[in-house]
Amino acid sequence: MTLESERSEVISYKRLYRLWEENGWSATGLDFSTDAKHWDEMLTDRQREAALWNYAMFLIGEEAVARTLSPVLDAAPTHEQKIFLTTQIVDEARHHVFFDRFMREVAGQGTDIDTTLSAVDGLVTWGFRQIFDELDRVTDALRKKPNDRALLAQSVALYHVVVEGMLAIPGQHFIQRYVEKMEILPAFSEGITNVSRDESRHVAFGIRFLGELVASSTECRSAAIEMFDRVLPWAVGVFVPPNLDPSYAECFDFTLEEIYAFGLRSFETKLNRLGIDPNEISLLSRDDSTYPYDERARRMWVLIRCGIIGDEKREPEVSPEALGILFEGLTNMVDLDVARSLGGPIEFDLTDAEKWHVEVNNGHAEARSGAAHNPALTLQSTAADWAKISVNRMDPRKALLTRKLKVHGSLSSKAKLPKLFAF
Repeated sequence: MTLESERSEVISYKRLYRLWEENGWSATGLDFSTDAKHWDEMLTDRQREAALWNYAMFLIGEEAVARTLSPVLDAAPTHEQKIFLTTQIVDEARHHVFFDRFMREVAGQGTDIDTTLSAVDGLVTWGFRQIFDELDRVTDALRKKPNDRALLAQSVALYHVVVEGMLAIPGQHFIQRYVEKMEILPAFSEGITNVSRDESRHVAFGIRFLGELVASSTECRSAAIEMFDRVLPWAVGVFVPPNLDPSYAECFDFTLEEIYAFGLRSFETKLNRLGIDPNEISLLSRDDSTYPYDERARRMWVLIRCGIIGDEKREPEVSPEALGILFEGLTNMVDLDVARSLGGPIEFDLTDAEKWHVEVNNGHAEARSGAAHNPALTLQSTAADWAKISVNRMDPRKALLTRKLKVHGSLSSKAKLPKLFAF
């Protein structure tokens, strides 16, 4: 049984510290000589390119988390928590040494710690930069206000639940799978197994710590949810490969959809352990949780490929399937009482795509393609602008002010618009 599968209430801080003592390992003691031969002789050009892209995010990420954890240590209210967090800082530094050695001695990137970091900096994704910029921001704020429990909750939510639990552990899982299956990179395989075990211990600590904070006050609970709302759209963009090329995963015999399904399942499991319903998280509330995780991941990738989520520098090019996914998600955001009071359906007049409409039938909202019969309210925009509004990339109020979103209907129907959707 792994720490991930244990119930959080039985994992004491003392037990987690004891596990740290029992599972020590040396990043400098690994012999990468065979790995260097495998890198040159047993991997294809695409596999080397894909591995370099993936491992670069771990290298830069480990440096960042080692650097930003000390404010959490200073702010932790109990000695047991502080003791464990001290061990975690040591772990993160060791992880950075491990990836740094591999990138330089095996992959040939740089000549020392600074030049190796610089050599791979251009490989990280838009989502990665957003996540780690936010980690710098929130931990810097906590450094200045160590007694602010809401900031502490946000730091742990981002650090332990998102960065380690939702991103690092799934990534490590698929790396372990392919290096073992291909029987390559023995020192790297040993090291990544140790890193994964450490991260599992960190996440178990974070779930317990954040769970206590969330249970202690509504302010901490709201702060954690606010953080998840802010960073989840960025987290979606962390593992988007260059040019959306699926071969960055498929060259190692897994798909991008697989890693997204794994990460989504992991994140929702952790939310439930924290006592937070996934539907309380804005982006997840738009997703239909009745679908299996592999289908939810596939639908997410439809939106990523269309430029709707995953990289806000891209302008959406919205496909009919993407519109269907967006409008299906919209039905979860409709206030049924307000919608019924309109006395007719809501039409979406997309000026460069097929129209859609939403109406309430038998106590739930339904979305259908095509024009509505006698709509009570019509919202008009381009498909790209509506896609941005749908995933919170564009504030609907700003869209109205800039005329990117136009509303047609009676004065009484227009007055109900602010309460119609839970954007």
